[in-house]
Amino acid sequence: MEKLRLQGFEFEAVRSKGYRITQRPESLNQALIQASLPRSAGPLQVIVRPKIDSTNTEAERLLANGEDSPFLVIALEQTEGRGRLGRQWHSPENGNLYASFAFRPEVSPARLSTFTLWMGVNLCECINTFFRIEANVKWPNDIHIGGRKVAGILTEARMDADLTRELVLGIGLNINGSADGWPDELRAIATSIRQETGQPQDANRFTAALAGRVMLAYEQFVSDAYRPLLKEKWSAYDALENRSVSLLQGESRVAGTARGIDPHGALILERPDGARVQIRAGEVSIEK
Repeated sequence: MEKLRLQGFEFEAVRSKGYRITQRPESLNQALIQASLPRSAGPLQVIVRPKIDSTNTEAERLLANGEDSPFLVIALEQTEGRGRLGRQWHSPENGNLYASFAFRPEVSPARLSTFTLWMGVNLCECINTFFRIEANVKWPNDIHIGGRKVAGILTEARMDADLTRELVLGIGLNINGSADGWPDELRAIATSIRQETGQPQDANRFTAALAGRVMLAYEQFVSDAYRPLLKEKWSAYDALENRSVSLLQGESRVAGTARGIDPHGALILERPDGARVQIRAGEVSIEK
């Protein structure tokens, strides 16, 4: 009990029954998350680190060292958190979620083209259901609320020519962070669940719910049962659908109207002349 008190738990004695928890820690806690996991999470191992370089990097290290998968690595703080295109993910210790799920899927590398998109709509749906807010997905890997980024996804894999050996799904979600502690360049483009709902949220309960959703979505992905669901969910949560967008690819910029995604996860862009092109990579901006 003394160890639990050091983690932020408080107890009171209940006559003839033992002790009752009167206060739970606000920070992410391995015991709380593990105890709250739904059945859909299966035998998922939860690992919480106070401070590390990056949860994706730690997951990759553990996979390389033979750790049984699946497992979930969570950090209270990251010193080298990273996002898509090598960008830094601002990761202070402030009640946000920095997490990486690790798998050994043994599926064809070609199938990974829709993995991030599938996990994105599931993350979005979990946020909407749990917090009762309206979030959507900005292709290919961001979650937005009211046009501001609240979460990002980074998928990394180790592959042979014909098989995906290891797969890491990194998720950064601003849960209880305050814009007061963010760099100036983030305040206008980012938000948090706390800011959107006006109150602090239970990050431990949400993380357990998210773990169950991710594990279910992973099983659907591996079994290939997700394909008809992806089209339906993407249409429901697509932040770009029928919006005027511009897309930066290297030094060139392409403009048009977003028309959803194709079966391989490419963004369908309708140009002003009516021609449609499939975009497989690039940086998308919504035109005002």
